[in-house]
Amino acid sequence: MLITIISIVIIDFINLTLLSRPANNSSPHKPTDHFPFGSAGVPIKLAGIDIGSRSIEFVILDSETTEIIDRFQAETSIDLSKQLGLIRERYDWGHLVSTGYGRQLAQKVLGGDVITEIKAYTTSAHHFHPTIDTVIDLGGQDTKALSINRSSGQLHKFEMNDKCSAGTGKFFEMMAGSLGLSLDELVAEALRGSKSVEINSTCTVFAESEVISLLTSGVALADIARAIHEALLTKLVSLLSRVIRSDSGEILFVGGGAKNRAMVQLLAEALNRQVIVPPHPDFYGAYGAAIHAIKSV
Repeated sequence: MLITIISIVIIDFINLTLLSRPANNSSPHKPTDHFPFGSAGVPIKLAGIDIGSRSIEFVILDSETTEIIDRFQAETSIDLSKQLGLIRERYDWGHLVSTGYGRQLAQKVLGGDVITEIKAYTTSAHHFHPTIDTVIDLGGQDTKALSINRSSGQLHKFEMNDKCSAGTGKFFEMMAGSLGLSLDELVAEALRGSKSVEINSTCTVFAESEVISLLTSGVALADIARAIHEALLTKLVSLLSRVIRSDSGEILFVGGGAKNRAMVQLLAEALNRQVIVPPHPDFYGAYGAAIHAIKSV
């Protein structure tokens, strides 16, 4: 039992250390707001943290240069309180805002304020892309479609799927596992596949059964991989159809799912619109939280 506890602590520390991703002022995002200064004229570091069910994203903005000066990502630990404690020991900031499903616990451990994921993504999307009014966020456990007022930056409407993994990034993981592939291998196969078969069920359990049936029937692996992506594509297009305006142009694609090149390609084709994937799309929740900190100090 003692060995198990020690192992968990060591793993948490290694995850936090090895998965750190300092920005080194290399981020293309340069917020234009004038950030606050402390009473002695020293710039206040503004931090944002997005705690999801699968990963944590953390950023610190420099209030003088208005650039992201530090950033890291780690898998969400089973002992989240301990993981947050390590963050508190390693970093310092003037003010922090938390978002994501673990935001209430983060506030207890780290202090600061909290905002919803919807607010965080709306804030970062409009801040970095003020001419785009439609956003899709594909996360591990939920998917969000947002419509934003381009003039005010206020949220106009949103739709969300958080009741079924068939419309989330988790769907890809489960389907890849049923084929004995990694997620990257599934994406690579999908890019080579053709539209020759369909997966009719939108339920992950039944979809997995269909995948296995297609595989044993001799259908090409690449075609099955593409069909898996198209099954989720149907969910994304359905969500977007409820918020997208007739005069909307580009679509901003964020969240971890935006790193899926096959999904980006298929979504652009289905919508007949350009799909924009920004650098570090999975950090947009944390970015939004940090930018919101401007209003809190």
